Amino acid sequence: MTATDPVAALPEALPLPAALPHASASPDSLFAAPQAEAVETFESESNAAQVALASFKTQSSLIIRVGLTTMGGAIALQSQTAAYVSDADQPGRRLTIPSGQVAIFKESAAKSLFARGVTFKGTIEISVGSRAFGAWQRPIVNVGGGPTRVSTDGASPRWGRPYRGSFEIAPQSFSFESARHKSSLRLVNLVPIEEYLKGVVPWEMNPSAPVESLKAQAICARGETLAKIQGGRHRADGFDICDYDHCQGYPGMENEAARSSLAVEQTVGLVLLHDGKIADAVYGTNSGGITADKNDVWRGGPEPHLQSVRDFDPKRHPETDRAVKQRMTEADWLYYCTHNLPSYAQPGDDEVQALRARRRKSARTALLFQENDLPEFYRWSREVSLKDLASAASAKTSTPFMSVEKIEVVDRAASGHIKKLDVIGKAADGSALRASYEKDGAIRSLLSGRLGSTTALPSSTFAVVPRMSGGTLTGFAFKGAGWGHGAGMCQRGAQNHALAGWDARRILQWYFNGVEVRPMPGVAPMP
Repeated sequence: MTATDPVAALPEALPLPAALPHASASPDSLFAAPQAEAVETFESESNAAQVALASFKTQSSLIIRVGLTTMGGAIALQSQTAAYVSDADQPGRRLTIPSGQVAIFKESAAKSLFARGVTFKGTIEISVGSRAFGAWQRPIVNVGGGPTRVSTDGASPRWGRPYRGSFEIAPQSFSFESARHKSSLRLVNLVPIEEYLKGVVPWEMNPSAPVESLKAQAICARGETLAKIQGGRHRADGFDICDYDHCQGYPGMENEAARSSLAVEQTVGLVLLHDGKIADAVYGTNSGGITADKNDVWRGGPEPHLQSVRDFDPKRHPETDRAVKQRMTEADWLYYCTHNLPSYAQPGDDEVQALRARRRKSARTALLFQENDLPEFYRWSREVSLKDLASAASAKTSTPFMSVEKIEVVDRAASGHIKKLDVIGKAADGSALRASYEKDGAIRSLLSGRLGSTTALPSSTFAVVPRMSGGTLTGFAFKGAGWGHGAGMCQRGAQNHALAGWDARRILQWYFNGVEVRPMPGVAPMP
């Protein structure tokens, strides 16, 4: 590597920055008592607002629009510095909100709710103290500094999550997932991408992870963000990217840590390029030892950079190399999924003991992880009753299942991920029924109806074992490996590779085929 290489040039360790003000300061010290009332003006320009907006825009050349989760209450914002509100649809209208004042945004009295109450047509009222300012259409809240605390559940924002950047509030005209956007107003955080990543990286990977794995995580998160924006994932929602695992977890500044922020700063602007285009650098918690090809888990055309990787070293992990054959039978996959085979995705013994201790102390942890599950579901097991399986399968057919007789793995990828699974049984009249599930999301949500619930399967890599009693089928056991879709970078593997001395570039080029680590378009290489 040369001195001009954008990754090689990054220092291994820099003096850690001082703690962020919000990390140690109390809300009372951040939000001093207001000294003035809100002032509304109607001008061609507002110097204060323009200065604040100009200052905000100079922080980065790329501002992204993050759709924030709303909980159904009015949207309340509170900033430690003055905020300046303009209206994107009413040029010249301005509202100045003094520092520390709470601004509440809600639907005006004349409103029309439809589509299950999650969308809204009408104007917006802004309340500051005892004063109300009505007939706003699309307010933009520009904040001179930060952070701004946010509440959407009716509680005071004083204890809400802190965010950088500015905000747009607008009537919600569409919601991809109404369970995440319960308010009839849409709340969008307009934030520089590098500041956004300082919130994402420590949410997606523990900031105590090795620094090179944190750098790899930052590069992945930056590339995934840009790829999803280019693909228009949330264009219909009115923002670029959401704040939960459909895109990437983003809790604002709440989890920011010095080490993860440093990883973002040391990789500023870097992404993965494949054939000169930004690669969607997806990642998951734990691959179970073999990552997935893109078409193993998702529909659509192939992605050359997302190919299955056997995340083990034949010399270092000979037992795993013997177990993973060129052609695998269902019996082979059962062996693979029921043995704690060594690989770069394997958690350490100390983590196994720590999980056992957490299960004893936490009912929620005990519900999520079964007794013999390994950390990050490197290996896991689920028992499924015939009754629960019949109920779940009935949602896929016009006639309900009365009984379940068999689960058939119709198609399994070389990575171990099941691509098609059939549940076979009978209706009340004895007629044959078959419920088919294809691709990762449908298979993992077989029992739950949706990913993210405690009953969703950790991965689609599992073997099916019939449970018998006295010669009668009583249920099934699913014996599995890994947590998440399994494609792209395995986060546990990245950490173990970093512990073995790999740098961020080597980690990324291990998991992504034919990629280069380069500055994103429009960003100059670091000196």
